[in-house]
Amino acid sequence: MRIFTYLFAISACSLMGCEPDDICLAETPGTPKVTVVFYDHQQPENKKEVPNLNVIGLGMDTAFHSGTTDSIAIPLKTNEISTTFNFTKSENNIEFIESITFKYDSYDMFISRACGYKKAFINLSVEGPNNSVWIKKIEILTDTISVTKNIDVKILH
Repeated sequence: MRIFTYLFAISACSLMGCEPDDICLAETPGTPKVTVVFYDHQQPENKKEVPNLNVIGLGMDTAFHSGTTDSIAIPLKTNEISTTFNFTKSENNIEFIESITFKYDSYDMFISRACGYKKAFINLSVEGPNNSVWIKKIEILTDTISVTKNIDVKILH
């Protein structure tokens, strides 16, 4: 009888020491991107597509967007305090380039033990364009970026 009691006690203790599996699901949001939406400068409440928009981050290897759109989500550099993008609009084989710099502070935000940390951004501000070619005005709607689902920046053109 004692043997069964010891076996039961050992089994119970070993089951209590188990932890749930730590799995980071693919749907778990990581570091958020800045969501930029383009609006008509004559009717600021109406979205307006940018024809043949090409967005390239300076010091980055890839273009983040190429095509006609009214909104984009672009990543900020996580180990720096600013990121500069060239927004190029093409009309009638003529390119119009605007350079915009996003300045910000960042901090680490704990997600879970399996997923680790993600960056979040605060105090978002914008510099440029100096000589407006096609962008008329830039408005910061959200200066804290912790998710990608919000509209963060409104560009009137």
